[in-house]
Amino acid sequence: MKIIDARVRMRTDLMLKPWTTELKPYYRDYVSLYKMKSRLSVMPVEEQFSYAERAGIERMVVCGMGDAENEHVLELSRRYDRVIPVAGVSVEIGIRHALRDISKYKEQGIAAIQVTPHIHKRDVHDRHMYPVYGLCELMKIPVIVHGSVHFWRGSYMWHGQPQYIDEVAVDFPELKMIVSHGGNGFGPPMLVVAQRHPNIYLEFSALNPIYMAPEFLYAANSYLRGKCLFGTDYPLVDFEVAVQRWKKVLQERTQELFFHQNVLDALYGEPVPF
Repeated sequence: MKIIDARVRMRTDLMLKPWTTELKPYYRDYVSLYKMKSRLSVMPVEEQFSYAERAGIERMVVCGMGDAENEHVLELSRRYDRVIPVAGVSVEIGIRHALRDISKYKEQGIAAIQVTPHIHKRDVHDRHMYPVYGLCELMKIPVIVHGSVHFWRGSYMWHGQPQYIDEVAVDFPELKMIVSHGGNGFGPPMLVVAQRHPNIYLEFSALNPIYMAPEFLYAANSYLRGKCLFGTDYPLVDFEVAVQRWKKVLQERTQELFFHQNVLDALYGEPVPF
């Protein structure tokens, strides 16, 4: 079975900086929580591909955060067809700048736009985010947004709660949204939002299924079988560890969708019309 990892950071010097030399405050606690120290050294790109392939992972969605990382990810995608590029966009330096970036990165071949308003203490449904959602809906670009508990105590946990994601989906009904970490910590309401809106997908990276609410596993194996995506958020979680954890809890008929087809549908499928 071919596996696509829906959320990865490469262990290049540039992409490790927020965890190592820059020590971004919203990342700091994750190093100890996920026991990441052994995975925070630079690893050659080809070696990381080989390491992932041992777990059956053939392609990976690599998410940039800001201009330098976005260009880096795009360059990697040009060199390696294993990389599916995603560009991070922020409205903090101006909405017009963010919109120009979206258009530019779309022309350069990105598969989706990632937004992380909680890092800037904004809600997912903040009015400043609406032009971004509107342009992405118009251009049929999926948006990846954080929608679960996070462990940076300098920002409220509730910025990506299900209610706010539901409001965005109502206002932009043909916008494809991939909710990172799948609403973990918010309980069944996120499942209802994904069931209600055909263009919302739940991506379960960085999660150990044995600690998740049982409703999530039931949904992934049944009524949301076509809307749940596998991811590691490597280097948070080791590739093989994540694959084995999920294989233990997923039905045989679900695994091809979860590990492979659903991420392709989320990124490249046509949005369901309103």
